[in-house]
Formats: sequence, C-alpha cells, structure tokens
Amino acid sequence: MAATDYTEYWSALRVSHAAHPANRFRYELIAAELKKLPIRPERVVDCGCGDGSLLAIIRSAIPCGRLHGMDIAANVPASAPGVLDQFRQQDLGTPIPESMRGQYDLAVCSEVIEHVPNDNGVIENVAGLLAPQGWLVLTTQTGNIYKTEQFLGHLRHYRLEELCARLSQAGFRIIRAYRCGWPFLNMQKIAAHVFQGTVQKKVVQATSLSLPIRIAFAILEQLYRVSWRGYGPQLMIVAQKI
Repeated sequence: MAATDYTEYWSALRVSHAAHPANRFRYELIAAELKKLPIRPERVVDCGCGDGSLLAIIRSAIPCGRLHGMDIAANVPASAPGVLDQFRQQDLGTPIPESMRGQYDLAVCSEVIEHVPNDNGVIENVAGLLAPQGWLVLTTQTGNIYKTEQFLGHLRHYRLEELCARLSQAGFRIIRAYRCGWPFLNMQKIAAHVFQGTVQKKVVQATSLSLPIRIAFAILEQLYRVSWRGYGPQLMIVAQKI
C-alpha cells in the first residue's frame, strides 16, 4: 500500500472531519475525561493535530494555557485559524527535538498512532514531550480494519491490554482504559465498508456535505451518545507520566 500523503489528506478532509459524528463522539469522550482530571495545564500539545478542531474542544472543556499542535502535514494550521498558539511540522514516528522534551502538562494523541509506521516512536515521543506527572489522553481503534479505514491510512488496530502494557513500559501509569461505541460505531464502520465508494465521494472527499449526509450525521451523533461504554471499536486511554 502506498504511503498516505497527509498534506493531500487534510486538504480533502477539511469539510467532513470536524463534522463527522464519530469524531464528535471522540471529542465528547475526550472532553469528559479531561473534566474528571485535576488539571489546569499551562501547555497542551495535540500530537497529530490535524485541523485543530480537537484543540478547540479542549480549550472549551477545561482551563488551559497555550495550545500547541504538531502534525506531519505542513498545511494544517491554515485550517485552524485562531486555535493554535504554535505549530510544528513533525513526523511522530521520528524523534522529537531535545528542546521539546518535558515541556507539556497535557498531551493528546487521538486517532494517530494507527497511522504511523513506527508506532513505538509515537509512544516514545508522547512520553518525551510530557513533564513528570504530565497527562496523556490517547484514542485509537480496535478490531477489523475496513476499506474506508485503509483508504484513510490505518496500518494497524490495537488490543487494549497490549497498548496499555506498552504505555506502562514507556513510563505511564494507566488511570482509565476502556472500549466503547458498540453497537452504533460498529454499524457505521460496516456500512462505510460496504458503501466505501459512495462514502469516499460524498463524505471523505466532499467539498460540501449534502442535506441527506448532514441528517445522517445528526442521527448518528445522537446514537453514539447512547452507545455502550464497555465494548466497541473505540479505545480510550487516560494515563499519567510517572
């Protein structure tokens, strides 16, 4: 499979990414987890920040200081005017600069690790970015990799226990870790797999979302809110650097 061009990727996803109900579901999960933590982070970094929409959610969820983003694609800051205080183009599979080590109180890595060939490097980097006692929120996927996910650059999915063990080995204490999203996120993934060509054209690469797509998104968003938080393809991990 050819390597994903993430500059082109974010150019294509500017319309659908922040509006997609699965992303909004994750944002709500992340915001809810952050509100449970005893933190007022002075410096926040989103590792794989994309269009900056998650950082905007974080700022609205908790009191925080400067919002920094890093992404392999250089074109993402244009999609996040007024959100990012600082941006760095960075392949998260390659070592971060020494000047960035220990600089952050909170790191978020949402739906990124499954895209990066060197996922060990991602874990080492998020650990390196955080100050002692700093917090990490990581989300990714488990279960089958469907055609739409392959198109979006997913290289692997994870078992929750295995990923938690790897984070523990990297110097993290796991605070909460769970699967969620069943059955509606599972159903959405299967439908996107079956109708992959239509989804790619009318959602992933769309320059605007049609009324039927917006209605479907609104229905799915409500369904995801009542999905089971004990099973499903979505992984959520909250950890603290020791």
